[in-house]
Amino acid sequence: MKLTLRDRWLWSLASLMLMPALLYGQSADWPYWRGPNMDGSAEVTGLPEDWDPDGGEGSNVVWKRDDLGGPCTPIAMNGRLYSIQRYLPSTSREGERVVCLDAESGETIWENNYNVWLSDVPAERIGWSSVVGDQETGNIYVLGACDIFLCIDGNTGETLWKVPLHEQFGMLSTYGGRTNFPIVHEDLVIISGIIINWGDYAKPNHRLLAMDKKTGEFVWFSGTRDLPYDTTYSAPSLVTVNGQRQLILGCGDGSVWGFQPRTGKPLWNYQLSLRGLFATPLVVGDMVFCSHSEENADDASVMGAVAGLKISGKGDNTEVTEMWKHLEVVSGYSEPVYVDGRVYWVDDRCKMWVFDAKTGEPIVERKAFAGSRQRSALLYADGKIYVTTENGRWAIVEPTEDGFDVLSKGRIRDTGFGASPIVANGKLYIQSTTAMYCVGSGEGKQTQATLGGKLEPETPVSEDTEIAQVQIVPCEALVQPGQTIEYTVNVFNANGQKLETPDGVTITVDGKAAKIDGNKLIANQDAAHTGVDVVAEVNGVKGDARVRIVPPLPWKFTFDGMTDPPLSWVGARYRHVIRDIDGSPALTKVTTIPKGARSRAWMGPSDLSEYTISADVRGKRMSAQLPDIGLTAHGYVLDLMGQSQQLQIRTWSAQLRMAETVDFPWEEDKWYRMKFRVDLESEGAATVAVLRGKVWPRDEEEPKDWTVTARDESPNLASSPGLYGNAKVAELYLDNIEVVANDDSE
Repeated sequence: MKLTLRDRWLWSLASLMLMPALLYGQSADWPYWRGPNMDGSAEVTGLPEDWDPDGGEGSNVVWKRDDLGGPCTPIAMNGRLYSIQRYLPSTSREGERVVCLDAESGETIWENNYNVWLSDVPAERIGWSSVVGDQETGNIYVLGACDIFLCIDGNTGETLWKVPLHEQFGMLSTYGGRTNFPIVHEDLVIISGIIINWGDYAKPNHRLLAMDKKTGEFVWFSGTRDLPYDTTYSAPSLVTVNGQRQLILGCGDGSVWGFQPRTGKPLWNYQLSLRGLFATPLVVGDMVFCSHSEENADDASVMGAVAGLKISGKGDNTEVTEMWKHLEVVSGYSEPVYVDGRVYWVDDRCKMWVFDAKTGEPIVERKAFAGSRQRSALLYADGKIYVTTENGRWAIVEPTEDGFDVLSKGRIRDTGFGASPIVANGKLYIQSTTAMYCVGSGEGKQTQATLGGKLEPETPVSEDTEIAQVQIVPCEALVQPGQTIEYTVNVFNANGQKLETPDGVTITVDGKAAKIDGNKLIANQDAAHTGVDVVAEVNGVKGDARVRIVPPLPWKFTFDGMTDPPLSWVGARYRHVIRDIDGSPALTKVTTIPKGARSRAWMGPSDLSEYTISADVRGKRMSAQLPDIGLTAHGYVLDLMGQSQQLQIRTWSAQLRMAETVDFPWEEDKWYRMKFRVDLESEGAATVAVLRGKVWPRDEEEPKDWTVTARDESPNLASSPGLYGNAKVAELYLDNIEVVANDDSE
């Protein structure tokens, strides 16, 4: 038989899709933190009804790793486990790492470590989220603690592509360590977080970003409501309702939201709380079960609630209705499971609740069975519910007609469980704060499953071929003057399904900083520190994209004639304004916005290396407090600290692994000049960052010596220049900001 060119192409494509399975063999995976069904369940038999964490004679502990532990729930794919861990804890090189283990033996196969920089996340909260595995490519995806997003080859541990989302999008990483979970849908990997961006997206918003899972190209960028109260870590779930694919998650504005995963179009939202939602909603068919532990949206005097929602309609007519709700059920962290028409929930005090899924009728209310603090999700497998608690207690329970029976329970001293139990290849994997366990009976048999493999089918595309949405890819970009972007235009129906893009697409640009030539944008040679909106139109339907235009170094900002910070700066316009200070315009970090004490602004691309940033700075004393004023370079900050009257160089504020601090008295209402230089130097086979900072009164001659010097043996090799400020009640001012390559800095 002679194969046509199309036959050969299809055969090659099928071979590539099968490659991970051919490399590793078939396995019953747990590729997402709540499993392949995204609901904490698996089809498996032969799991143990008890376990002995001490691993004595006759124990069903297959292996144990005492050198691993933490809040990260591991995933399993192709016979391997993947977990996020601390790297070289409590050393000058501490960072974050993804660890890959052989699931059968527990032996380490590879590690991929990376730095944490310009983040408030404490080291103890590394691994707050989990990686997600893509069973098609064998790659894994991780959002690091500082919001560095990485695509890693699951076989070799090699980083295939990465993007620092804090620098290029303004994603926040805070002291709470709340880090969101990525999810894979078809050719996209989707991540969310609180983002303080640029242009029309300058205000804080819980936003979602979809990237091409193979290249990292930005496909769509969507959002919820401005000014959310909290950062959160509620994970997304995929579902098909009434023939429409949806992505559902809890967000920082206290609402559960539904989006179309291919386009990012918001479909519906339901506000449950005045604070952010941490627990991941459980999605079962057209029902969504959600909970929280803070002030209720409809009654702020009452804390906590659980609710059952129902989704109906599709497209612009998608709706959410409340089936039932119970107030004063305080369940802000743990995720429930669905068993035979019932929802099994464990509240924050580790009390079990059982509700009829459709009516909300309580079957069991606040029944104690193990522990006193609950954070991890429940696992339902082999007819049993596995529960691990924050104070080291655990229980295995069996659902019954009148509620549940406890099959076994116990406690591990001097540890706790923030990670959730998972099951893969017929074995349990349980990670505590101090160890990782593999538990099995030797008889476990598990059905193979793929992420989202059980999703209901969508309405056939042939039933709606009308173009309702237009998408431009890349949706976000950063270019230099004179550079070009070649756009791809995708079209979708109202159901969020991709159609064939017809001829006659028109692309236009709003603004004078760029022009369009066919499907290409060309940034003007004289454009600098600005941005443009790009609009594609197909049959009267429009879609848009955005571009920042930033020239190569050197840069200088005097703010003369400006009413706002430069348009292209990420994270600046919401927290900074231009004011007249001593007869000259200056960038002012304001104190009148809510929850805006600390701020970071990013000026350009993240591949800049070995440069010097300098600026005139001034602080105002208010309520007996002085602000902190900082310049950032290479992922480090030179911080002029007001209250402590010190000057500090650091990279990770919550873990001062390489910080250097000197006393530096300075006065309010007085202009100083700050200068911060970063060089990379070779020491044998190693690269070391040498950091130098100096501060002096602006009206005096620059001193020859540096005020403070630091070294980092685990250097950040490149990063966007930027600004840092900590001004809860006291304003700070900056002027005459300059960034130059080190060859030109002296």
